[in-house]
Amino acid sequence: MASATITDAAEPTELVTRPTLLVAIGRQRVGKTTFLKSLAEITAQQGGRPEIWNTDSMNRSHTLSSLGPQVLEADSMSPTGQAAWLEGQIEKLVESRHDAILDIGGGWTAMHELIRSSPLVAALDELGISLVTIFMIGMENADIDYLQDLQEQHGFLPPRTAIVINEGLLPVGIDTPQAVSQILENEAVLNALDRGAAHGVFPAINGLKKIADRGQSFMDFAANKPVPGQPKSSVFDRLRVNRWLKRDVPLFLRDLGADYLPRMPKGLPDVVMENV
Repeated sequence: MASATITDAAEPTELVTRPTLLVAIGRQRVGKTTFLKSLAEITAQQGGRPEIWNTDSMNRSHTLSSLGPQVLEADSMSPTGQAAWLEGQIEKLVESRHDAILDIGGGWTAMHELIRSSPLVAALDELGISLVTIFMIGMENADIDYLQDLQEQHGFLPPRTAIVINEGLLPVGIDTPQAVSQILENEAVLNALDRGAAHGVFPAINGLKKIADRGQSFMDFAANKPVPGQPKSSVFDRLRVNRWLKRDVPLFLRDLGADYLPRMPKGLPDVVMENV
């Protein structure tokens, strides 16, 4: 088996010196944590040093906390308490100049509290922090409720907004382009796209539960690192995850574009294409 590598070292052309706060918004079980966790791992691999913030108090198995003790977690479980914690963390970015990746969880969250109670986008802009908002959705209309509500009720659609469709939530039997085209015809999605939002399709991952049960990072699972008390992982599972990390996710990141990602000093990851 040989391999070919596609290289893309593009970096954002604007705001490159401004810290980026990247947050994924969506209802529970639309894939926000999977997206953010893989992004955090790949960003670190590419030389980035983003802070990892977790206010998802409901998710204890599949969580950003599996990335290690460097993950910062709010000391409150209430949206108002977590919002106050987030305000403090945001203020610290002004000094540290680090990027940050935030997992807010589903439901009414600290991020929603900040959007409701303050001019969040204007405040971040004044602080010199660039907000990247990822709306994670699937095929169900309810997946789009957050996007529609925040646009209509709060006028919230930051300049760097992307709508990311989770391929793993698309119906079996419908090919991906057809399902995506149906989602992009939704009125709330069309409105966001007309206002400048980008869009992409996040690749499905096979065997996520096995990784979550082991409490491992994706890269550690692919590297076959043992977990005490857990059985040895399957070679097929490891190879599927490895292909997802080295081919599928990098292709998605290239398609989305570096302006919607944390800073990666080494550039976007190579895309490794396998040839039999």
